[in-house]
Amino acid sequence: MKHILLATLIGLMVLSCDPSGYDLALANVHIFDTKTKSVLRNKTVLINADTIAAIIDVEQTFRASRTIEGNERLLTPSFIDTHVHLIGNYGTSSGTPEDYAADNGLKMLRDMTRYHYLNHGVTTVIEMGQPEEWIDVTLGWQNNPKPDYPNVYICGGSIVSDDDRRQPAHHIEVKNPEDGRQKVRDYAKRGLKYMKFYSKLRKPDYKAMAEEAKLQGIIVNTHVDNNVMTIGEAMDLGVKNFEHIFTLTPSILNYDIHWKQMNADYGIRMSGSIDEFAAQMVFFFGYIKAHPELEAKLMTLFDRMAREGATLSTALNVVAASAGQSDFFSSFEYYPIRTMPMVRYNETQLKIRDEAYNTMMEYLKIAYDKGVKLRIGTDCRNGGRAFLSELQLLVNSGQFSMAEALEIATINGYEAMQLDEDYGTIEVGKKADLLLFDANPFEDASNVLASKTVIKDGVVLDRKKSIAFLLQDIIAEDGMDAGRQFFNAAKTNKTEFKPLDIAGLRHVIKQLARGDKIQEAMEVYQWFKTAFPDKTVDYDSVDLTNMAYGLVRRGDIPLLKGFMNFWNTNYPKEAQYVGLNVFLTMEDQGIMAAELQFKAIKDRDDFILDEGEMNGLGYLYLSSLGEVEKALAIFKMNVEAFPESSNVYDSLGEAYLEAGDKVLAKKNYEKSLELDPDNRNAKGVLENL
Repeated sequence: MKHILLATLIGLMVLSCDPSGYDLALANVHIFDTKTKSVLRNKTVLINADTIAAIIDVEQTFRASRTIEGNERLLTPSFIDTHVHLIGNYGTSSGTPEDYAADNGLKMLRDMTRYHYLNHGVTTVIEMGQPEEWIDVTLGWQNNPKPDYPNVYICGGSIVSDDDRRQPAHHIEVKNPEDGRQKVRDYAKRGLKYMKFYSKLRKPDYKAMAEEAKLQGIIVNTHVDNNVMTIGEAMDLGVKNFEHIFTLTPSILNYDIHWKQMNADYGIRMSGSIDEFAAQMVFFFGYIKAHPELEAKLMTLFDRMAREGATLSTALNVVAASAGQSDFFSSFEYYPIRTMPMVRYNETQLKIRDEAYNTMMEYLKIAYDKGVKLRIGTDCRNGGRAFLSELQLLVNSGQFSMAEALEIATINGYEAMQLDEDYGTIEVGKKADLLLFDANPFEDASNVLASKTVIKDGVVLDRKKSIAFLLQDIIAEDGMDAGRQFFNAAKTNKTEFKPLDIAGLRHVIKQLARGDKIQEAMEVYQWFKTAFPDKTVDYDSVDLTNMAYGLVRRGDIPLLKGFMNFWNTNYPKEAQYVGLNVFLTMEDQGIMAAELQFKAIKDRDDFILDEGEMNGLGYLYLSSLGEVEKALAIFKMNVEAFPESSNVYDSLGEAYLEAGDKVLAKKNYEKSLELDPDNRNAKGVLENL
């Protein structure tokens, strides 16, 4: 309590020598002290500019330009999300800033940070990995904070070691230890305060970069979950900030051994679903509980983390959502757009999963009680809403009190990111980033979702809503009918909503299309053209073809035909791919008509003949649809178009083999090998034949 009493005395001194009054007063509030986890009742907080100038008892008089009556409501420091991806989770990972330059598109992206975070009380975010093309843009956000946007601090890219595999746009490779050191120096020179070392960063590179980061004064945040580095090895190098609960597991067991064993024990099988991956991370905690030697290792790890001042971010809502424990769905991967996890378990497995989730929360509380600094890092789209869900999950688990949850949401994160000099407590001299709750979360955990007054840099947030940002979420969660009703009502409601903006609505269309909601994207496009007849949504042939093939894979031929009509109407100058048109003809009129269609269009300038597209279509018939005769027809067309390609004969040989014609299979594999003597696949098949 000492620092609060001191703050009050300072506040009284400031008051006595400031006859002109204050800019903003929050009168008669109950202040949550994040350091003592107690509540100071009936106080008034006085703010000048962006700073808390005084804290006085409610009986004392004051003058202020604006007063908000607190009526004994709870006032807390604002929240910090220590693990977000602003570039990527919002659909920009495959683009560049230049793609968003038109119609205030870059401002629109920054506006999304207000919608997704500031509106929910998250006033500071740590951007934990982005494509390097975006650093200048987001560094500009970092260096030019404003009251109507959250504070943004960036880490640059997620650093990984050189690998032959194709990397996501936000994974940045270093070739060797010295290259890694240079990357740290480059980031420091650009003014970055943080870096993220990802799980694919090998030990020599990791060691060199950790040493250089210490020299450059850069705070390292690290993600270690692939049995490359462990938490203990990272702490040996002075690293203290660790990402995600589930990264605890590979620091005490080997995935190559124990993942197989866990799957066998619980009768589960890993698939490509990111949701299933998150759910299996929960299963692992039940597996650890069932093996006392592993649990002992985990307790030892907690002790060391606490002793050395380590911090751990959560991503709790993602794993809870995939484990069926959260009423708000979020995922490490937003696409395809969905509102429930893509997982399948039987009743026995569901019971095991639920018990494992409870065990995970018990372990999390043990870590907290031992002194490991927990902090919230949502790592998902809709991060602000997921943040509030994490507070509920902590309290509703029965393991954490609301006071402990608020500590985790505020001061713990600010301290871990070394921002606590200005944020994280309500004290004189601290920044006035505050939350005034309408309903008290100490009375009911669900009250964290209630409306609240958000104060950023001493300015009360303007709560006018964005039509575009809300529209996308309504369509995703409630369907097109709800989206249509909302849009028609909101676009004329100038009191509650900001004017419809071009970049925002364009972004909704692209997000829906990317999320495999093509019908919805086409309808919103028509709204866009009605509102902005002289504008367009930029799509090229590749974009449009990828959308079309999404419908092909779904087998939605009627919608595909509608989409092709949409293409011809709105993008007549974008050349269409030969394979896509041949597919439509084949489905409508059969193989012979498709062969004639192929001959008619393959050499035309308004069509694109691509070997890879044709080959992919052939395999779609062969592997996904199981239509060997159609696959053979497509592969034969590809041979006709590209007679000097070894690969087309290899594929045709595979189709003949699937059809049971070993003679023609052998003939085509031999031709493939003739064109490419190093074709190992052809050699192997011919040996077996």
